[in-house]
Amino acid sequence: MAETLTVIRKQPWDVDARLRELSLTRPGLLKVRAIARSASADATDYHPINAPGTLGYQHGTFGLRDEFIGKHWALARPEGVEAIYNSKANVMVAFANVDIACNDFIDPKPRSRKGSGAERVAQGNLFGTLPQYAPRQRGGIIMFYMMVDEKGAAEISVPVVENGTFTAFIERNFLSDGSDLDDVVRSLDNNDAADNFDPQVVRKRG
Repeated sequence: MAETLTVIRKQPWDVDARLRELSLTRPGLLKVRAIARSASADATDYHPINAPGTLGYQHGTFGLRDEFIGKHWALARPEGVEAIYNSKANVMVAFANVDIACNDFIDPKPRSRKGSGAERVAQGNLFGTLPQYAPRQRGGIIMFYMMVDEKGAAEISVPVVENGTFTAFIERNFLSDGSDLDDVVRSLDNNDAADNFDPQVVRKRG
């Protein structure tokens, strides 16, 4: 299978041009980042230990929808994955807490395991195992993730999803290294987000 080097966009004008193609905006995405990190910071020691990540995921997903649903974007829940969908561009975006973002040398990893539903939705991104390469796309929905780490660094990128995690990237678009986020927020603990779990459908008896 032919493979291609991951596209990494870091310069603001380069990233903004890509966002325009997707009918997204940098200010809008950074607003989503701020909503998610503020929600994580609302967790106290009396909350469950996974509260910062869960709150960040829930409010980050809300932020994506509140900011972008309208002319170009609609609500989507394929395979139980909470997202927004642009039918014209055939692009979907979901929110993810990650361990690190906007790092040239380290690819982001989700802070909670991605379920099989997330893998099926991201099939348009294909699968791969090499850290710096990913298979060429062959059509289908392109699945982006709005990725935010505990320092407020954020990127919107296309990962290859395999075995519950991101194994490679087709493209990465850096939004912020987090230095523009003034608020001090609570650190996330490992495995702390109820993120993209597979819903179990149980038939009602009687």
